[in-house]
Amino acid sequence: MEPPQPSHAESHWSAFDANGIQRLVAAEDRHFWFRARNETIAALARRPIQELQDGFHILEVGCGIGNVLRVLQRLAAGRGSVAGLELSRDAASVARTRTGLPVTAGYLSDLDPALRFDIVAAFDVLEHIEDEAGVLGQMKGRLRPGGRILLTVPAHQSLWSPFDVASGHERRYTLASLRRALRKSGLEVEYMTYFMSLLFPMMWVRRRLLKTEARDMSALLDSEFQIVPGLNALAYEVLRQEKHVVAARRRLPMGASIAAVAVPIRS
Repeated sequence: MEPPQPSHAESHWSAFDANGIQRLVAAEDRHFWFRARNETIAALARRPIQELQDGFHILEVGCGIGNVLRVLQRLAAGRGSVAGLELSRDAASVARTRTGLPVTAGYLSDLDPALRFDIVAAFDVLEHIEDEAGVLGQMKGRLRPGGRILLTVPAHQSLWSPFDVASGHERRYTLASLRRALRKSGLEVEYMTYFMSLLFPMMWVRRRLLKTEARDMSALLDSEFQIVPGLNALAYEVLRQEKHVVAARRRLPMGASIAAVAVPIRS
């Protein structure tokens, strides 16, 4: 059976191949970026999940190999269900094995049309989609009344690099551009902030010193996710403190990523 083809409102969400999956599995539990990002996402999601009545439903769109699904699973604490959606069949299979959760290989349009969720999340997914407004609209259409959308995206086009190209990114965001995309889809921002603040100046300098063309994905993953023990531990300890800012719904003035909570605009 052929894999489902993109509809007019959906496009490629991931670039997982066998080598990429193995590199991600090796990096996700050790590299500071994944570990600190998970703590920020937990801080972003904890309050919306705690406010839900038992029996809730959460969907992570573009869940990859299940790294963040595990975070959502812990936060749900058996009170509700968590499911994943991932275009790559190989990645979806790994996610099911890692989490024991249901993970559909496909698009939002492949799900049962009747399915609705209290939270629809997409972490570092939106930047891969050409028609961002169309897919945000589909995510909004999957919400139950009172539901929320949780997002993270990479920030600042000035940080664009060969890694973005090889990763299949369409764009990076500012607070204003993400707000516009949400608004176009009938969503409004409940909370939004930059995060990964320590990385912004380091990445900005590196992007200007590293004037290379895009290389293959394997080489870029090796470069971007190389683990330098002392530096890795230090960066994690600094960046994980941002979870307190996000949990308190305060805002950081700069960062290499953006986190957001959005809700449907009330008519």
